[in-house]
Amino acid sequence: MRSSTAYVTLKGIGPFVITSEAAAAMRESSSAAVRTLRTLERDGLARNVRHGIWEVAERSPDPRTLAVVLTRPLPAYVSFDSALAEHGVIDEIPRRIAVATLGKARTVPTALGTFEFHHIPPELWTGFVRRSDEFYLASVEKAIFDTVYVECARGRPLPRLPEIEEGTPVDRALLEEWTSRIRSARARTLVREALGQAPLRPSAGGA
Repeated sequence: MRSSTAYVTLKGIGPFVITSEAAAAMRESSSAAVRTLRTLERDGLARNVRHGIWEVAERSPDPRTLAVVLTRPLPAYVSFDSALAEHGVIDEIPRRIAVATLGKARTVPTALGTFEFHHIPPELWTGFVRRSDEFYLASVEKAIFDTVYVECARGRPLPRLPEIEEGTPVDRALLEEWTSRIRSARARTLVREALGQAPLRPSAGGA
């Protein structure tokens, strides 16, 4: 397939394309698809962001949109300090993109940045919304909860929360609702204690 035709075909799938998807779309073998993608990359029309994953877009996409591609077929959402920074309630810009996943905890380096995945169990899979730019983002409360939960699940009773901007309202009732869903009695107790001691200002409806 000619490069110009391949680009138009793959751009319709993008912004990220798996090699197997590219091969199917272009009706080529995987090896032929890789050669085509390498040609597009040489021409500045594609970029290999991780083994088997290619960026094919007119403009570089938000790196966070890559999170769900890296966890397929499992879902994912941006959380922890990455979500808090996006909401503007912490000043520090995280170096890594912190993501909640139903899969295993792991760190994944890519050409668009390093992703840090943390396991969140199905019963706690809530508290996030879809952004217009095609990635899922945790609420302020869920980002705080996820941070505390992951640390306590590892046996650390008093995790350090990021310095949240003074005056940020937090719905403590929502935090308690999620805490009550934790299956492990030990982890549930640790999370409840940690959140109780955290310097968080209750919102008007969540005191």
